[in-house]
Amino acid sequence: MLDCIEKPENHCVYFDNFFTSSDLLIHLRNLGFRATGTVRENRDSDCPLLSSNELKKTVRGNYNYQFDKNGEVLFVRWHDNRCVTIDTNFDQVEPLGAATWYSRQASKKTQVQQPAVLKSYNAYVGGVDHHDWLVGKYATVMRGKKWYWVIFICMMEMALVNAWLFYRLVHGKNAQDLLDFRRAVTVTYLKLDTGRPNIGRPMEYPSSQLRVILDIRFDGIWNTHQVS
Repeated sequence: MLDCIEKPENHCVYFDNFFTSSDLLIHLRNLGFRATGTVRENRDSDCPLLSSNELKKTVRGNYNYQFDKNGEVLFVRWHDNRCVTIDTNFDQVEPLGAATWYSRQASKKTQVQQPAVLKSYNAYVGGVDHHDWLVGKYATVMRGKKWYWVIFICMMEMALVNAWLFYRLVHGKNAQDLLDFRRAVTVTYLKLDTGRPNIGRPMEYPSSQLRVILDIRFDGIWNTHQVS
């Protein structure tokens, strides 16, 4: 994915824990990329960080970090809603920033300290995390014994979110929100009628007869510019 980058030194790469490992960060640094990513705890088993269970017993906002001098990779574990572990080959812990969260005990928003590497990650990770959040907002609940239905529904949800993002780019401020867009797509397909009877042999139709509604066949723009 990074082969298209001509000048790695001009870029910082951020990614989630599906990809991250210390070996990957070392490899990217050797290629000239500055990289940061959250990491699964079992992938840093050799790093002497406090375990998540130990860190959860401390005050929220506390953190623990270690620096691998050989690989030049920084490991940081921070106590937020849950313990978050992050690795970086260029960023650092200080200067400490502040993260806002809602305290149920105090019934108000409070601030806790946040390492600089976490603040940078939250600011720039974007992309995949935001897309996953949009997919999860109105996720379809699928109950069944066939495992592949879950994958199929997930692909449909992702395609629908992608379609909405393109739609919003075209229409700007006049665009529908994601929920209304989903409803519009659903209603359109519910109105879809191929004209075929439910039983009996398929009937032959002339090619000029429409089998789908105009909202699906055209975008409402092409016809206005059609030259007769």
